[in-house]
Amino acid sequence: MQNTVIDLQSRPALAPRVRLQIDKVDGGPVLLYPEGLLKLNETAHEILSRCDGRATVAEIIALLDSEYEVGADTLRADVVECLAQFQRQQLVIFTA
Repeated sequence: MQNTVIDLQSRPALAPRVRLQIDKVDGGPVLLYPEGLLKLNETAHEILSRCDGRATVAEIIALLDSEYEVGADTLRADVVECLAQFQRQQLVIFTA
């Protein structure tokens, strides 16, 4: 597996032609992209819904930290790993 380093000051956004929406069949969050559809768990949905290209990874972590009772180190690791996975799949892009 490729080792992806995520800069906490970078600004994640959904890649072009990728959309986050709610599935009309089961009401769950999904990521739509030209090659298919990916069902998301609650954690991935919470992270990706904040990837607007304006907020930094650090700001997304701080927002989630204020909403969830999870240790800061655990939360940071989960967010970074989630974003790295979507970056490897070319579903999320980062800007400086």
